[in-house]
Formats: sequence, structure tokens, C-alpha cells
Amino acid sequence: MGDFSPYIFDPDLERVIEAEFFVEDRYIEFDTPTFIVSPREGVYRPEVVKDSFKRVARAFREKGFLPFLRREGGRLIIRVVKKRPSGRPSYRLNLLLLLITIGTISLDGYLKSNIRIFTEDLMANTPVLVNTLLFLVSVLGIFGLHELAHKFVSMKENIEASMPYFIPAPPGLGGTYGAVIIQREPPTNRDELFDLGLSGPLIGFLATVIVSIFGISLSFTVPYSKLQEWSRRYPEVAFQPLPMPPLINLLIPLIKPIPPGQTLILHPVAFAAWVGCLIAFLNLLPIWQLDGGHISRALLGAKRHRVVSLVGLLVMVLCGFYMMAILLAFFMLRAKQDIGPLDDVSPLSLGRKILLLVYVAVLALTVTVIRPILF
Repeated sequence: MGDFSPYIFDPDLERVIEAEFFVEDRYIEFDTPTFIVSPREGVYRPEVVKDSFKRVARAFREKGFLPFLRREGGRLIIRVVKKRPSGRPSYRLNLLLLLITIGTISLDGYLKSNIRIFTEDLMANTPVLVNTLLFLVSVLGIFGLHELAHKFVSMKENIEASMPYFIPAPPGLGGTYGAVIIQREPPTNRDELFDLGLSGPLIGFLATVIVSIFGISLSFTVPYSKLQEWSRRYPEVAFQPLPMPPLINLLIPLIKPIPPGQTLILHPVAFAAWVGCLIAFLNLLPIWQLDGGHISRALLGAKRHRVVSLVGLLVMVLCGFYMMAILLAFFMLRAKQDIGPLDDVSPLSLGRKILLLVYVAVLALTVTVIRPILF
């Protein structure tokens, strides 16, 4: 038996629930106000229940509470918890990390632009600073728009969330590991969870397409004989082929066709687009707390989401991202119980199920394999 006690709760909020649902029973269980409810019209219709609970959740959030709707033993149950008090927001850390990340991206852009084949041959008349700034704007634009899209959806749906925390990284893959937004409370339902998951990658992908077009147009086609000449003249420069995602492979013939016997030298902005594709692909894999994980959680629910997360980790390993897969698996094992949206009963809307085609398309266009495992 649970720890039950006589029911005492906020009468105003109790009336909100009674206005939307028929309350069959109410009690306090382990200090948690609990309601057993059913649709007022007596027939369970998913969209009606979803809309009714959205109105309940909105009223409860305003009063500093979070209601959770679950189905247990064939019954609809609403449990109410008090929101954690949020202190006065401080953006000092956000700003500090942004400034550091601007520095690391700029350093990476400078190192990629200050190569002798650029400064002495291909772009002798273009200052290194110009290419560095173009690289900075490209990388920061892709990741910044991605996170701002998440923030916009959070604000639109009244979900308390932080401003983006940018993550600086050593030179190599763009000078940043991206950014994160800390969500301080769950979304109302699976629709909002889906919107949160898809919004960032979709806007970031559109930014990546624009950067790709611009970066490819700035890139250079050169004969293979030129590479041999440069290898002799600039022994410090290592020519390394990049595994191109489908998006860039599709755009190259349209923007910068490669003649027979030649190859493409990527401009730093084109490399920024490559980084955008790489991060979009990894982030869209249906794993745990990644954006792809939010999308699969919204569609499949908690149990099947865990299984799909393992499949996503396997895909990550097969594509050569071993360390990231190990890191994510470690945090998954240490993660606390899945909380899910407030309403984990109502299914994903039909419109959002159709939008899954967009999710699959973006994932397919950004697939990047760096060290494939062959069986």
C-alpha cells in the first residue's frame, strides 16, 4: 500500500482539473497530490484529452506546479509536483563561453586559412583575416541558429529553459562542440517534445545548406598534377580527403563541377559546412538526450526509445565515432529514470508524424562516415 493521507490541495487548481476532467478520486500519495480522472464526455478521444490537459498544465505552471498525466492500470492519473524555484537568471557564464568559443572558432579558421597553398597560390590577394571571419560567421551561424531555434520553441511553449551555453573546442573540427540549452522543466506533451527535438537541427540544416552553397562556390578545382607540385613545394601541408556527406556531394556538381583529372580544394567556409553536416548527423541519431533522441522518444514512448537508443549507438560506432558512442553510453547508464513530457498519454499528432519524413531526409543528407567498420 502507498502512503495515502486525506486530500488537501489548492482549491483553485482543483477546480481547473474538474473543469477539464471528471475526477473519480483524489488523495495525497507520498506527499504528491494525485487525481484519478476520466474524460468529461465519458469517451476517451486522444485529441480532446490532449487539449484538456494542455489547459490544465498552463494553469498549473502559472501557479508554480507541474502536473503529470499517466495511464496506469487502464486509468488516467494526474500527479502534481511543485516546480523548483528558479532564481534570478545570470548570463555571465553564457557570455563567457560564447566569447571563448568565438576565440577557438577564430583560431581554427585562421589555421585553416593561413595555409601556403591559399596565401601564396589560390587566394594570394585575399587577407587571411577575411577568410577567418567568414569561417567564424559560418560556424557560429550554423550552431547559433540551431540553439536559438530550440530557445524560440521553449519560449513559445512556455517551457523554462536557459540561454545557449556554447562549448569551445581545440582547433580541428570547427573550434566548437556546438552548444546546449538546459531545459528546466518537461514539455507539456509529445508534440512539444518533437518540436523541441526537430526545430534546432532543421534550422541548423537550412543554415548549413546556405553555407554549403557559399563555401562550394568559393572552393577550387585543381589538377592532380598541381597537388604533386604543392607536395614538393609545401611539404608541411598534408592533403587529406574528406568523406563527404550526401548534401555536399549533391551540391558540388551543381555549383562547382569537377573536370576529369582534377579534384576539389575546399575553402574554409566549405569546411564549416562539412562540420555542420557532421554535427547535424550525430545530433539527429535517435539516441538518449540528443535531438534525434527527443524525436524518437516523442514517437515511440519510453520503453521503445531505450531500444532505439541502443541501435543509434551501434550506428554511431559503425560510422567510426567510437569515443562519442562510449561517452553517450556511459551517461545513458548513469541517467536517472526517464521523466518524459507532462502528458505521456496523448500520442504524437498526425502532422508531426508526417514531419518525420523531413527528419529522415535531413538525417540521410548529412550522413558522415569517418572510419567505417567493415565486416
